[in-house]
Amino acid sequence: MKASRWIPLIAFLICVALFSGCGGGKGGKGGNGGLKKNQVAAPISSPPSGKVLVGMEISLTTSTAGATIYYTVDGTEPTTESTVYSDTQKPVVPEGGMTLKAFAIKDGMLPSNIATFVYSTYDELPVEQVTHQVGGVGFRMRRAPAGLTFPFGMYSETATIDYAFLIGETEVTYELWLVVYNWATDEARGAGRYYFQRTGQAGNSGVYFEGEQDPVTSISWRDALVWCNALTEYYNAKNGTDWKCVYIDGEGKPIRDSRDTNADVCDQAAALPTADGFRLPVSKEWELAARYIDGSDWLPWNHASGDLSGTSYPPENVTTTHIGDYVWYAENSGEQTHPVATKKSNPFGLFDMSGNVSEMCFDRHWNDATRRVIRGGGIWSQLGEYSLLVSFEDWIEPDVASGTYGFRLARTD
Repeated sequence: MKASRWIPLIAFLICVALFSGCGGGKGGKGGNGGLKKNQVAAPISSPPSGKVLVGMEISLTTSTAGATIYYTVDGTEPTTESTVYSDTQKPVVPEGGMTLKAFAIKDGMLPSNIATFVYSTYDELPVEQVTHQVGGVGFRMRRAPAGLTFPFGMYSETATIDYAFLIGETEVTYELWLVVYNWATDEARGAGRYYFQRTGQAGNSGVYFEGEQDPVTSISWRDALVWCNALTEYYNAKNGTDWKCVYIDGEGKPIRDSRDTNADVCDQAAALPTADGFRLPVSKEWELAARYIDGSDWLPWNHASGDLSGTSYPPENVTTTHIGDYVWYAENSGEQTHPVATKKSNPFGLFDMSGNVSEMCFDRHWNDATRRVIRGGGIWSQLGEYSLLVSFEDWIEPDVASGTYGFRLARTD
């Protein structure tokens, strides 16, 4: 990590230190305020109060070892006649939400304070799904409506995207990459033939077989950009569409060569504003899809995509209990990439946004215009690192290829 890339993060943490320390965040009330001597600690919930999926199980814990938790889900005060909490008897959030109240007791101690947790709900996968197929390989995208305003970045900024766009449900698989690559590089294409600096591979394992569902890796940003043009042309040829290639050179022609000899053309590529072909996401599109809950509520900056259970940063205040449901990262990946869509999707309907491989975007990085933005964590990302966060923009050189970088598709609708 370059020293200059620490500057905004350090400034942010200083601000947090200066303005925190009194009071807590949003969540249950009651809790352990005014805990008496020899009193059981009040239950805490995971996920905390807020908007969750219908059918979400709520975990309750108390820091008092051996205590028994009782709870109600209708807003009434719990007693020892109420439901006893256990791993097989957890409260479940119904459609429309609930008010959960809980307290804990232990022989020889005062009962805990009553803790209250209020949940509302959203429906799973509310975003329109669009299915495409090319060369016998299907892939799905999700449509974001125009005009959404959302929190952006690690500070207090907001952003608005005033057009509708589609974004891939998964990272581009090696299977899809290969079928397009083989069509594009066929000598029979003549003057329309494509050339790539790298051939790509499946995940970080170096597999080169057809049908692989790991994300394609070991390609550069330039390779990904040119491949998006190839996919557009191949899709047109197979489906009778007339979508325009997005990435054009100084003469307005589609860029079909990602080799180092054509590096300047790729790096100066213009994104044709009226083009409706396939392309890389821009960073704001990626973050909208990563943070999305229901279009009015958005995931906080220090969460991994899809994980409403708690924070993933800073390391001294990690509260997530469900990140592994959504993310392949250092703790559960075995340092290997995995087939796409084998974890849960986020509320937008996208998989692996914070894990598996980091994802290349089209944008130049704000700290160095020669570099390009990458988003999301990967199989070596540690809990407590900012790489897993929905808000963090890292960077990559446009010619660098690695087994830990991939991309997902986007289209202007």
